[in-house]
Amino acid sequence: MRVWAVSDLHTDYPDNLKWCEDLSIKDYQEDALIVAGDVSDDLSILEQTLSLLCKRWSHVFYTFGNHELWVRRGQQNLFDSLGKWQKIQEICSSLGVHWQPACIEGIWIVPILSWYHASWDQEPDLPNTLPIHKVMMDFHACHWPSHLGDGTGTELAKYFDQMNEPALTDVEAALAEASRGGSVRPPVVSFSHYLPFQELLPEKRMLNFANLAKAVGSNYLGERVQRLKPAAHIFGHTHFTWDTELNGTRYVQWPLGYPRRRSIHGPDGRQPLLILDANAHMSPQQDAYWSKHYQHCIRDPTNLQPAPWVS
Repeated sequence: MRVWAVSDLHTDYPDNLKWCEDLSIKDYQEDALIVAGDVSDDLSILEQTLSLLCKRWSHVFYTFGNHELWVRRGQQNLFDSLGKWQKIQEICSSLGVHWQPACIEGIWIVPILSWYHASWDQEPDLPNTLPIHKVMMDFHACHWPSHLGDGTGTELAKYFDQMNEPALTDVEAALAEASRGGSVRPPVVSFSHYLPFQELLPEKRMLNFANLAKAVGSNYLGERVQRLKPAAHIFGHTHFTWDTELNGTRYVQWPLGYPRRRSIHGPDGRQPLLILDANAHMSPQQDAYWSKHYQHCIRDPTNLQPAPWVS
């Protein structure tokens, strides 16, 4: 079994849905696919997309992104964002899509549920930048129970992190048991929609929306990944292709992204990225734009001079 990964399919766009339809029906039949969130905020399109992928891969693993939890007008009397996540779980169960950890053919694939919080951002702010709630649709389109706040604090990040229990504790116990007596630890590939560490985001001066860092990552997620020590962790959300190694773990973002932006972040016709081959060996690291940039340039968040392309 090989393990593939992709994020940010955004199949609300017909071009992106066609991309899924055009994926080979034969090439991946014995393999697993990781989908690291942001498929569609439309439940029918989400179900259609996951169904297409299930016909192409033997095992599909998925976690929600922020777009999936948007609640449009006309739906607000049916469910809030947490209720929508329950609906998504039902869709996954009906299709056989994994949204919880599973060990398949000796490989652990581990979705980590998460949400962002502004205090994850520990780097200096650029002056005169738009506040994040004026940039991110989530603060208007997501609807939460009152006890979880408005999305600006840590309540949501803590809540979704706690949803990972007891599954992740069980995974850690299974890995410890498998490693006893000097046995080789089974391969682990984890994934989330959001970023575990700020090193996986360009400095603010590089971003068109400098405060993006306040709505992309979670310390709770970072702690989970550090405890799990996966061979690779897949993430999404920012639409920046990324493939790097930090402290012994490979971190990969491989987004399909929006059609109008694809020429910047990757070529048309991109396929999901191979993470593990049929022998459970790690695939070669990719020349992803931003991670390649930081191989040659020191990341310096104290530099507050906007990059030339930032308007």
